[in-house]
Amino acid sequence: MRSGAEVVWKLRRLTLERAARRTWQTWRHSGLFWMAGYLGGVALLVLVGLWQTYRFPVPPLAPGPVAGLSAVWWLSAWLVRRPTLGVDSTDEWLLRAPVPPWAVLAWPLLHTLALPLAVGIGLGLLVLAWFPAWWPLALALPLLGAGRPLVQTLGHDTRLTGQETARNGALALSVLPLLGGLHPVALPVACALGLGGLLLVWRRFWEGEVHAVPLLHAQVEGVRQGARRLGLPVPEVGPDGLPFPRRWRPRLRGSGPFAACVWRGLLHVSRHPWRLLAAPLLGLSVTVGSPLLLALVLEPLLVLLAPPVPAALPLTGLARRAVRTLPGGVPLGLLLGLGSGVAAAFGLASPVAVLVALFLPWAALCCLGWLGTAAPGGQVTQGQLRFAAGLAPAMGAFLCTSFGLAWCAPLAVLLVGTLALMPNA
Repeated sequence: MRSGAEVVWKLRRLTLERAARRTWQTWRHSGLFWMAGYLGGVALLVLVGLWQTYRFPVPPLAPGPVAGLSAVWWLSAWLVRRPTLGVDSTDEWLLRAPVPPWAVLAWPLLHTLALPLAVGIGLGLLVLAWFPAWWPLALALPLLGAGRPLVQTLGHDTRLTGQETARNGALALSVLPLLGGLHPVALPVACALGLGGLLLVWRRFWEGEVHAVPLLHAQVEGVRQGARRLGLPVPEVGPDGLPFPRRWRPRLRGSGPFAACVWRGLLHVSRHPWRLLAAPLLGLSVTVGSPLLLALVLEPLLVLLAPPVPAALPLTGLARRAVRTLPGGVPLGLLLGLGSGVAAAFGLASPVAVLVALFLPWAALCCLGWLGTAAPGGQVTQGQLRFAAGLAPAMGAFLCTSFGLAWCAPLAVLLVGTLALMPNA
């Protein structure tokens, strides 16, 4: 009679085969392979050109600093309070069956480790192509990428259950990359031993029983990952599914629907305090002047766009759009202007850049409100919409600067935001 683990693996294999067959048919009929082949060929030509042009001799790999950074990379995962493992309804159903829990959770774990492992392999190939003498680092990068989410998962779960043996074992394995300081060849060997030991500790942790609290956190994280994958708004809740406690709450000033909507938007801003704290540092990027860099910087900040105004409130179309952008645009503009002002004080930016930083977040939020939200499961995600919204006013400022009309850059940013704010835009 087959064991429970073999039955689960057979079910996973059948599911994977059906999903792969369905994806293959979709891609084959959509012409995606031709497009991917074309883009892949162009990217390969660019990489070969860069490889032939920008290769330069490098000193031998210093084992000490590299081993220390590798250990710090794994140990930093212990500071993260949110789990990385997410389970869905199928996993929850299988966990009720008489099968080992680790056999059920191995599939979500592979989903979690696949992306960092792929990124590590890609970076390792690039390091091996540019600096062949650093081949120990190229071999260690995939192991380091896959080991960090595993360390984070073990650190989170053992902290909740209080299992000191598993926690101390995972902590000891997290510092194993330090052995790479003895010799460069010891780095990939130590990382491989550490990753294998972490997998054994994780299997033993989930071998006997289903831990209720870590499973609850994994269910909440599964909902968040599913929403992010479908392009839906990610629930703003903690690992246990409860809303985050607010450290401060804005006061309702004034009366009427407009003041109430502004207060509602400030409540939404108060749920993202870290983005406000990072805004002055990100304001330094305005001095660079690159529209792509500005769009990348603004993309995580544009989640401060207030939610849509209820349809029952007696507000005009212009007021409805303005009330969504003011609660996030004003504080973000002041904070980005503060960062650019510091750069201007040291002679790294001009006063025009400070004015652009003041108006840029508001204009980007107006563009995002005009673009709307992404369709669930569509070809455009919410992150791409935020990037496009940040790119539009940044391109306006960049074009003015390119044509020698730098003094028009703040006016161009204001014009883009105002046009997006108009009801008939």
